[in-house]
Amino acid sequence: MKKMISGCLTLSMVCCLACGVTSMAEEQNALERIQESGKLVMATDAAWPPFEFMEGEDVVGVDVAIAQDIADGLGVELEVINVAFDSLSMYLENQEADIAIAAITVTEDRQEVMEFSEPYTNTYQYIVVPESDDTVETIEDLAGYIIGVHLGTTGDFLASDEVNMGVLAGTGASVQQYKDLTVAALGLNAGDVQAIVCDKLLAENLCEVNEGLKCFEAVYADGSSTNEQYAIAANKGETELIEAINEIVGPLTEDGTIDQYILDYTERASLAEEEAGEEATTEAAEETEAAEETTEAAEETEAAEETTEAVEETEAAE
Repeated sequence: MKKMISGCLTLSMVCCLACGVTSMAEEQNALERIQESGKLVMATDAAWPPFEFMEGEDVVGVDVAIAQDIADGLGVELEVINVAFDSLSMYLENQEADIAIAAITVTEDRQEVMEFSEPYTNTYQYIVVPESDDTVETIEDLAGYIIGVHLGTTGDFLASDEVNMGVLAGTGASVQQYKDLTVAALGLNAGDVQAIVCDKLLAENLCEVNEGLKCFEAVYADGSSTNEQYAIAANKGETELIEAINEIVGPLTEDGTIDQYILDYTERASLAEEEAGEEATTEAAEETEAAEETTEAAEETEAAEETTEAVEETEAAE
């Protein structure tokens, strides 16, 4: 009987301890988890130069530099994970990432599921069209156009809303969603879409690395603009982490550090695009050369076979 009581007490204590550990885990906020693990996990989508892009095997850019400043300020290491833009909130909610930074515009809908820091830069939506297009000056002028956008972005929301129920409704305009604006630019050059709507710096980068394109601010016919603000996101309710981020990032915004990041990484993004283009050209040339060599070898083999056949026929005739 004593053994049974002792066993029950032991089991009860184990259960209480387990519940206590679970309760502690549940009560621990994101900032405490970061400090305990010694690591800050940033989720991003490396398709937004100069804010985030691939440089070799590494994700770099303005937002990565800001995240590194935050990690340094918290005294922890930085880990960057590259995911789809429209899945960022899920990574925060599942605690697979502590923060999301990916040129994220603060919107009312996003504020319902994410906690945002103070804005670290302002931007506007831009329209990108071929240089030969002289008809588009306002958003209303996109009537009848196929508009390329990056899936899940404010450019996507703006164009889709206007096409579905706004100034472009019933005009024949439509939206083509892409997961990479580089592909959208190729589509624009190929005529698959007639315009692209995206953030200012992204539009300027597209025009710099793609010949024959021009961009300008997306404004309505009445002159109203699309001013937006980028901020750092955390899971909803993580106010302690956001407060700590504001303390670190605020001074960087005020002293011009982030503006300098934008200048520096705009240049690096352009160089990365040029190098990627050169590599693609070199690879294409090598593939063409290899194909030509294969063709020549096949022709030589065929010629040798024909010569052999001719010799055999001559010998047979003799």
